[in-house]
Amino acid sequence: MTKGGAMRLDVVSTVNDPGVPGKTGDDRAGFDAAAGTAWVLDGATDVTDLRPFPACESGAAWIAEALSDRLMQAPQSGEAPETYFASVLADVRQRAEAESQIPLDKLPGEALPIASGIWMWLQGEEAVFVFMGDCMALIRSGAGVRLIGHAEKAEDETAAARRVMALTQEERMGWLRQSRRLSNEVGSAFGLGPAVAANLHVERATLKPGDEVCLMSDGLYRLISPYATHDLDSLMADLSEKGLLALVRMLRDFENAPEGDIPRIKRRDDASAVYLKIEA
Repeated sequence: MTKGGAMRLDVVSTVNDPGVPGKTGDDRAGFDAAAGTAWVLDGATDVTDLRPFPACESGAAWIAEALSDRLMQAPQSGEAPETYFASVLADVRQRAEAESQIPLDKLPGEALPIASGIWMWLQGEEAVFVFMGDCMALIRSGAGVRLIGHAEKAEDETAAARRVMALTQEERMGWLRQSRRLSNEVGSAFGLGPAVAANLHVERATLKPGDEVCLMSDGLYRLISPYATHDLDSLMADLSEKGLLALVRMLRDFENAPEGDIPRIKRRDDASAVYLKIEA
């Protein structure tokens, strides 16, 4: 063990596969092993033609990158995660005000970018996780595999996709824009509005040397739901034995197969992950 009985993060591997060759995609993954932090972010696909951040591929890519950049500034020792993220979100809002080609208060709610995400901070023998949306973490220990995050959101998305794909293109876009406006109004994802910091989900886990953690966007979690090629245990087993890139290949192989009865708004979704081991 390191000085004081603390443990450390060993970053085994990371992946950020946009699903479309030549694109950066809407996901970002990062870590600061010295600070004990790691994260995965998934920008929500743009639903308007407005381009307030033309230097990036999309508003989704912009907010994922802005959040990831800011998370490289680690929290202070003993800082509450809610306090830290209030500062993170305020700084990202300030960056948006400086970089947007359209004043933020002139943008309709559907054009304000949002992201799902999960962030981990190892402190001694405990890790704190902060998350919003459908990014998740799997922890494998001697007791089995524990999920951190909202597993039900994957099932909700599949049900929503089934409904949305039955609509006309105009109806579909109207539904997506209404959903984005609502998310920004209530602050249900990492975004630029004032309500976000009050809606953070925080969970803690006690870890031991040898435990494994995988932070992932919903793109990689699709292997579990809705594709059902894996469950929690088999995904972590394949990850440990074959690695992250092998999991991404399995994901793309499934996506390239006949579609079957699984509705998908995006046939090939961005997939990002950070695979960690806890070391003494």
